[in-house]
Amino acid sequence: MKILILGDQFVKTEIVQQELARVLAPWEPLEFDAMSFEWPMKPFERNAEIAEYQGSETEIMAHISEADLVILHAAPISDAVLAAAKNLKAIAVIRGGPTNINLAAATRRGIPVFNSPGRNAVAVVEFTIGLILAELKNIARGHMHLVQKNWKYEYYLYDRCNFELPGKVAGLVGFGNIAYRISTILQAFGMTVIAHDPFVNPERMAQFGVESVSLEDLLSRSDVVSVHARLTPETKHLFNLDRFRQMKPTALFVNTARGGLVNYDDLYLALKEKIIAAAALDVFQEEPCDPDSPLLQLDNVTVTPHIAGATKDTVHYGLGVLAEDLQQFLSGQPVNNCLNPETLRY
Repeated sequence: MKILILGDQFVKTEIVQQELARVLAPWEPLEFDAMSFEWPMKPFERNAEIAEYQGSETEIMAHISEADLVILHAAPISDAVLAAAKNLKAIAVIRGGPTNINLAAATRRGIPVFNSPGRNAVAVVEFTIGLILAELKNIARGHMHLVQKNWKYEYYLYDRCNFELPGKVAGLVGFGNIAYRISTILQAFGMTVIAHDPFVNPERMAQFGVESVSLEDLLSRSDVVSVHARLTPETKHLFNLDRFRQMKPTALFVNTARGGLVNYDDLYLALKEKIIAAAALDVFQEEPCDPDSPLLQLDNVTVTPHIAGATKDTVHYGLGVLAEDLQQFLSGQPVNNCLNPETLRY
């Protein structure tokens, strides 16, 4: 079996090959071909066909013609790339939402696409908690000023202090793999957790001690609003100035999901005019974000460069999920995660 690995500087080809050689040993002989691209040191690209990819379609086309299996992270799999693949039986992508793959084109060709949902869930949970604490406790700002040789006495001013978490309300917008884990941690801090997700049964939330509420109710009650929804045409700019006006003036807004969920011009106004108290952000509408954005000049926002999922465990967990499905697929057994299950034949 010929396997093409399309890695990068996060999902390293040698790690992928070592794992596949182990789990696919029953299907030897295995012949590996590997290519490595430059993400994250080069940003994602997008075109009319696919988005959030990094790598050369032309280079991939020169390697893919004989491959039986392609396993990748952020490389582009376009219609033209698929047309060059003569023997391809499956695509395995180490991502939850692989926008770098033309899924419709793969489906037309009868090629199943396996993904790894939840691969970075724990990483994002930990990061979100860290962002909340960093903003409320002035951790990042305090560090920045201190290394600049500026001991900031004013963080003890009453008007500069924020609140503690016990007794406060956290509102989670979306209640999937990340949010339900966050709910248990925030409850351990002594918070009441409420959530809005029209696609999740209230009984599922109740299992975690979380109340299902409308978005309007969530915004009006929450001291911390944390976003964990998917970006769809319906949820684009879900958070705008009207939404921020529904929140408490003391509230913290947190986004570690997708930048497109928020109108960032409106968020800037909400923060500048103290419509809400603060924000903590790991994602932006355009990435890299504009270094001259006025949002970055505010003293009531903590920002990071889309790194919530950046852990070694994210890579290994994603590989493990895919390895299990590949073993099942090659054995003719049902798989757990296939984005186009209509292509499967048992």
